[in-house]
Amino acid sequence: MISKYLRLIRPVAWITFLFPFSVGLGLGITQKSDPVNIVLAFFVFIFWMSFSFILNAISDKNVDKYHNGRSKDMNLARQPIVTGEITLKTAFFLSVIFFILSLLFAWLISTFFFILTLLIDLIGYIYSMPPLRLKTKPVGDILCNALAAVGIFTAGLSFNEQNIDYLIILGTLLLAAIFYIPTVLTDYDFDKKAGLTTSAVYFGAKKILQIMIILTIINITIWLIICITANIEFKILGIISIFYSIIFTFASNLKLRQQRLYLHENWILIPFPIISLAFILYGILKLIGWITLGFFIKFI
Repeated sequence: MISKYLRLIRPVAWITFLFPFSVGLGLGITQKSDPVNIVLAFFVFIFWMSFSFILNAISDKNVDKYHNGRSKDMNLARQPIVTGEITLKTAFFLSVIFFILSLLFAWLISTFFFILTLLIDLIGYIYSMPPLRLKTKPVGDILCNALAAVGIFTAGLSFNEQNIDYLIILGTLLLAAIFYIPTVLTDYDFDKKAGLTTSAVYFGAKKILQIMIILTIINITIWLIICITANIEFKILGIISIFYSIIFTFASNLKLRQQRLYLHENWILIPFPIISLAFILYGILKLIGWITLGFFIKFI
């Protein structure tokens, strides 16, 4: 019984968005942050992810049956909507419940957190559902995921509004786009068979990886500026962003064979949760006063 609902909301796949949320939250938390609001923020994340992935499962009911399980958190052909274990009516009902809960808990945190949650909920809707269904539109699929990552990153960062900087937001947008491009490319065969015109299908494997290289170069430039001008927290984030985007882009291009990308999902499923947990722990240590910015300055 539980298994079918877990397959519906796909919690393992949340790792891709837990990454920007945890980084933002870790950087945003201060000693003045309310621990209750931090817990509420995690519930908002859970509800938003559940809402978004249920909509995705609903809209892809006739597409997921073509999936073979390669380079994903699960074989999408085993989605409970595809197998008939969960009806569309039940799925829609659950999505509405999670949508309401995400907004309710966000409202309890702050007005700004509520606005950001509403925006990322909207992105989740237009990404999956008609009439826009941007996941099937060139650039639209990449842009939606990048904007959603920026939204949840900024929501976490909003615990300390002084940390919100437009250059950092732009750098996060580019970084999210870079990380998403290989994931859409691994679905190339599957999406093409299903008749979808994603960015990978439209541009082709080689061209979209060339775009990835260009974005990486721009990303490096932006984060180098951040490293020079920002505080120590963002200098560390900048170093991580630069090195990981270079390695990830290089590996993605190296693993391309004709139109197929043989990049294992563990390139995301292993480092992302490790970095996420590190930033969550960092935020907790800041909250209880065990770490301050001065802690890092002593080592420079």
